[in-house]
Amino acid sequence: MRDGESLPLKFTASVPGELRFRDLVGSMVRAVCLRVERDAGCAGLEWRLMSAYNEAFNNIVEHAYAVTPGEVEVVLLVDDDEVVLRMIDHGAGFDFDDAGASDQVPALDSLSEGGMGLFIIRNAMSSVTYERRQDKNLLTMTKTLSECAAVSSATSHGDPRC
Repeated sequence: MRDGESLPLKFTASVPGELRFRDLVGSMVRAVCLRVERDAGCAGLEWRLMSAYNEAFNNIVEHAYAVTPGEVEVVLLVDDDEVVLRMIDHGAGFDFDDAGASDQVPALDSLSEGGMGLFIIRNAMSSVTYERRQDKNLLTMTKTLSECAAVSSATSHGDPRC
């Protein structure tokens, strides 16, 4: 980042785990990403993080809080090297390794109504981890800025793969 900003930056929001609050917090995530995109020359950061954020928020509401509603905490950390998006909830946990968390494309003809969420998250981000700590779920999604800066550079030089 530039303009003499002090890094790292941290943004936090806590909202009820209801879909109607997704876009409210999403506007914060989007604004931060657009700023980082511009200042760090990171093409595609906003749509990647927003895709991951929306999928994660939806999964928390639809799965973790399917029976008992609760709160979603969103933490966005930005430094010179990466953007980290953490989603924390106190709902039902799940088996991350058994929930389509691989890098392989799911069989599209056998998916239920959902089934693509973790695939989308993992492919939008540089790394994704999930932990169940006591009574809470912690999903940490990281995007390394050098990855999207490389795409930005390749795009500006006419690389057809970008």
